[in-house]
Amino acid sequence: MGSDRRLKIVLVTTVPDTLASILIGQPNYLAKHFDVSLVTSPGSLVERVEQNEGLSVRTVPMERGINPFKDLISIWHMWRTLHRLRPDIVHSYTPKAGLVTMVSAWLCGVPVRVHTFTGLIFPTATGVKQKILIWVDRLICACATHVVPEGLGVQHDLESYRITGKPLKVIGHGNIAGVDTEHFSPEAVGVRAAAAELRARLKLEPQAMVFCFVGRLNKDKGVVELCAAFDALPEQAHLLLAGGLDHSAPISDDLQKKIKNHPRIHALGFMEDIRPALHLANVLVLPSYREGFPNVVLQAGSMALPVISTDINGCNEIIEPGFNGWLVPPRDAKALMVAMQEAMQTPSSSRKEMGTSARSRVQQWFEQRQHWERMKLFYQGLLSDR
Repeated sequence: MGSDRRLKIVLVTTVPDTLASILIGQPNYLAKHFDVSLVTSPGSLVERVEQNEGLSVRTVPMERGINPFKDLISIWHMWRTLHRLRPDIVHSYTPKAGLVTMVSAWLCGVPVRVHTFTGLIFPTATGVKQKILIWVDRLICACATHVVPEGLGVQHDLESYRITGKPLKVIGHGNIAGVDTEHFSPEAVGVRAAAAELRARLKLEPQAMVFCFVGRLNKDKGVVELCAAFDALPEQAHLLLAGGLDHSAPISDDLQKKIKNHPRIHALGFMEDIRPALHLANVLVLPSYREGFPNVVLQAGSMALPVISTDINGCNEIIEPGFNGWLVPPRDAKALMVAMQEAMQTPSSSRKEMGTSARSRVQQWFEQRQHWERMKLFYQGLLSDR
């Protein structure tokens, strides 16, 4: 490749939401150094992504879940898109984008094909579904030239299940985006006032102990265990649920009814800006069954908030018990309840110290602009390898 043109990179995600939230700003930064194109499914957020990044977005229909017929159609459309773009590097995130993009890029002869594995589904799946998911991930790896695990836990699962024999290396300390610690800061403009307004709207007393969950109300997020654990806490405990119902794997109707009727559980729905809820809370709780490298734990840490999370991939790479939070086994409501009780009994000065440690760790390991620089160097390294 001649030195008179810039490296052409195509970044692909299954849905535009990933580009509009998690990866926001990263394509724009990379476009200062490379010729960057974006590809994702059609959606209402495509226009916002184009405005945010100053880049045009090409769309290829991709559906989550297992659907061989529609996947073949997606692969055909992706092949046509890549054939027109002729990139030097194609990099996909999220499972379905990985399958569609890596197969298409291999068929198209793209020289460098990178896939980043985020949250893996197969370790918690069973039976035929697990076998299909493993086969799909092995196919992705077979078509990719470079495989990137989002964190050490993801790397361990890829190795232990023998998904690929290709070299695996986490970029930096993990995560695909990093955190803007100026934006996610308890001192950010307007956050304190918005949190006070939220407290007043919810009629929370000053002495209330506020736990906060951020995420889709999905079976695998541990909402069942969270509500069961919360039920055993004393009257001064309150729980904020910041997230909409996940219609692909929703919590039960009974649990939805329980949440709606509980006087101390406050369902806030989807929040465009979660910082007021995090600022209002004393502790974030994330009892997921599986994660890749959860952004909300990093965002909470950046807001100087200690975290109770399950001892799973990603979470246990961020949370150090006694330093910036607590870890509990997944699917264990009793252990979660004990940790929440311990958080309530911990002096506020000690919780504040844990929050300070959490923010310091995020600033040191997961600062957004540092991650963007690492991604620039990563792509330049791929070019050097060629």
